Amino acid sequence: MKKINQHRILQWKGAVLLLVVLSGCTKDLDISPRQQINEASFWKTANHFKIATNHYYLKLLLGHNLGDFDTNSDISHAGVPNLESRGQNTLPENDNLWDETYGVLRQINTLLVKAAEYKGNQSEIAVSVAEGKFFRAFAYFNLVARFGDVPYFDRPLTGLKDELLKKPRTPRQTVVKNILKDLDEAAKALPLQSTLALADIGRITKGAAQALKARVALFEATWVKYHKTPGDAAQLLDQAIAAARAVIGSGEYELYTDFMNPDDSYLQSYLLAGNDSREQILARRYAPGLDANHSHFVTNLIGFNLFGGTKKLADMYACTDGLPVTKSKLFQGYGTMTSEYKNRDLRMSNTFMIPGSTHSHSNNPSGDMPNYPDPTILPGYRLRKLISTDEGCWFSWQCTEFKHILKYSEVLLNLAEALYEKNGSISDGDLDATINLLRERGGVAKLTNELVNDNGLNMLEEIRRERTVELAFDHFRLNDLKRWKTAVKELNQDIKGVNIGSGAWDERSPGISENEKDTKGFMIVEDKATRQFAERNYLFPLPAQQVQLSQGVLTQNPGW
Repeated sequence: MKKINQHRILQWKGAVLLLVVLSGCTKDLDISPRQQINEASFWKTANHFKIATNHYYLKLLLGHNLGDFDTNSDISHAGVPNLESRGQNTLPENDNLWDETYGVLRQINTLLVKAAEYKGNQSEIAVSVAEGKFFRAFAYFNLVARFGDVPYFDRPLTGLKDELLKKPRTPRQTVVKNILKDLDEAAKALPLQSTLALADIGRITKGAAQALKARVALFEATWVKYHKTPGDAAQLLDQAIAAARAVIGSGEYELYTDFMNPDDSYLQSYLLAGNDSREQILARRYAPGLDANHSHFVTNLIGFNLFGGTKKLADMYACTDGLPVTKSKLFQGYGTMTSEYKNRDLRMSNTFMIPGSTHSHSNNPSGDMPNYPDPTILPGYRLRKLISTDEGCWFSWQCTEFKHILKYSEVLLNLAEALYEKNGSISDGDLDATINLLRERGGVAKLTNELVNDNGLNMLEEIRRERTVELAFDHFRLNDLKRWKTAVKELNQDIKGVNIGSGAWDERSPGISENEKDTKGFMIVEDKATRQFAERNYLFPLPAQQVQLSQGVLTQNPGW
């Protein structure tokens, strides 16, 4: 039986194909399983291929739920130590991402093989083939980001005697080259989002393929540059820039603005209002009855105050003059529970609940909920971002907000970073076309070269700061620290919370000021002495069982 686990080659269970029907475009999108059909009677019509791709939409969260809400990093904390951010994760016998992803890849490769054998007109299945290539690229990128070199298969393994089972790990440079090739080919056949039929809204589009390419190319370019691994960082940056520019130049997307309450536009871009806005490129959409994996009831977990932000993240939000708190004269300090929120980027109050304020909340369907954060449990920065205001979410745990996979805001950030990494500089015009659109929505003065130079700032650090605050709790932070090769420095610091030294928090939590704190009064949630992220932690270890079963073909990552 153990041999059947090898790359999960039989995970599709022979000739039985799971059929899933994707219909509608509303929050009640139905992608529930309908029936099972023998594979021998399948792959006969173009619609069969479209139906087959539906299953992959259910797998969009593979890799995207790892480190949910960035609790495996330095900007979020769940009240208990996270072994991954501490560098204390151990060699696992099995790895869920590895197992499930290779199972999905077998299905995708089967679809692509069957497509090549299709007797009808190839143009009839071109979009389904393109979707398959997109999902293959998506799956392999998740593997590379986690493990580095991984075995690459472009056809389904046929059984335990398949010669590909003896294949060693494929160099990540080759895997990434294949990923980018798949995305290029997919983009050629995929439709623009604006041309989708009503019943197809939510399916993969040309913009999704280009946005994912920008993500992958930037990730690998910076990995090559900072980890000094084989590859052409400049050429990868060119690909990232071109892909991001293609998305922007398409005119298909724009940042979401809530015209009723523009100060909450950032917040609402993640909630019901932003579900099908033009900021949305790809999401794991609401699927009734299929969310036992908590892909849509997570907003309730946030509401229960099970985790929150850290002081490091709170300090990253600029003041309205565009300067960081260490430079701005507008910063009001930490003397009260609310002073640090004054004159700050609107994304701060869209992300955190201001102490003492009230907010509509699915955990309190009868009305607004007063915020009584208890820093004895969390760092004291309680989340507002991602909390559902849908009353049905509280009663059914089926929150109808989408889980965002690709957003236009990320594309803007990817372009700005890629331009700077390529040239060592970025023009004010390019800043206006990217980061300053995000800062404008946040009510923050523009980032300019003059602002940076006159205030002794570092442009790359400001670009990275902007990325962190815009994408906070979106699962990017750890991978960003890894590709920049700054994780050892950033993760091995004290994890701190709100300032409890002034006594302001004692009114809410009597005696809190007696808890462990640093010399300036900030709560120490985790002491840096307990944090041991090391060089080996930049990559995860391969599952021990897979290495063992390969009989030496699969080598382990360094340090493991």
